[in-house]
Amino acid sequence: MGELSLIEKFRAGAPQHPAIIVGPGSDCAVLNWPSSTDLLFKIDQVVEGTHFLLSGPEAATPRQVGWKAMAKTCSDIAAAGGWPIAAMVAMNVRKGTDESVVMGVYDGLVACCKKFNVGLAGGDFSSSENGLSVVVSLTGSCPQNTAWTRAGAKPGDVLFVTGALGGSRAVKHLSFTPRLYEAFRIREMLSNGVHACIDITDGLSRDLKHICTESHCGAVVHASSVPLLNAPNEADGLRAALSDGEDFELLLAVSPEAADTLATDWDYDTPLTRIGNIVEHALGMSLIGFDGVARAWTDSGYEHVV
Repeated sequence: MGELSLIEKFRAGAPQHPAIIVGPGSDCAVLNWPSSTDLLFKIDQVVEGTHFLLSGPEAATPRQVGWKAMAKTCSDIAAAGGWPIAAMVAMNVRKGTDESVVMGVYDGLVACCKKFNVGLAGGDFSSSENGLSVVVSLTGSCPQNTAWTRAGAKPGDVLFVTGALGGSRAVKHLSFTPRLYEAFRIREMLSNGVHACIDITDGLSRDLKHICTESHCGAVVHASSVPLLNAPNEADGLRAALSDGEDFELLLAVSPEAADTLATDWDYDTPLTRIGNIVEHALGMSLIGFDGVARAWTDSGYEHVV
């Protein structure tokens, strides 16, 4: 398996985009960027042993690895209320890896690109004694001065989540769909009604805290309102939703007026659920349990340790 032959195969199937003037085969990609939009720029990675396994009962297929690498980067563009445009991919494989594994990863990358009309503008390929890793650098766009961030939530805002939380470790983290269409629809419906947004990658516990920290506010969440995915029981399901991460759902803080619009007019297949409210910073963060008792918020989300 030679680098040059692989690169030629990658180039042959690379998805195109009108914004890509110069794509794979040159030292740098060249993009035509309209001045009427803001540039979104994101880099993310998946690493064998951390984000996926290639052996054992929880093993991912190579195609799932490629899909996840591209989809998790797209998820961050969705959290900004934007749309992805062009991706650069760097892949490192363990020496001696069969070419079918590499092409399987590539197939997953391309499948995600095609689903969301993302161009593959180029990248890099290498091998080492280490395991498989895939790094995706992604550009996207949104209307000027309208990108959603973690800052901006205000007391009185309503918290919504897309989809359902928990259960990611079973299979969802390998097969999720980034909520780009949902974000696009919310932007259509609300204009400037979204005050803050984040995609849930480290668990609801930690990612809500990110919003509260950046927005200098507190929050109240009702356990009975959190939508749970395939939970054997409420307690375990809530624990997974709070702590497991890699749900890749959107958590949004929207104005009360916008919340009324979403509650009455949401017409997309993906559920959108109200789970709580933003409150004053001095009130802190709390979770109202299934028993109706309010308890201090516990930061139990995932964190990489170096």
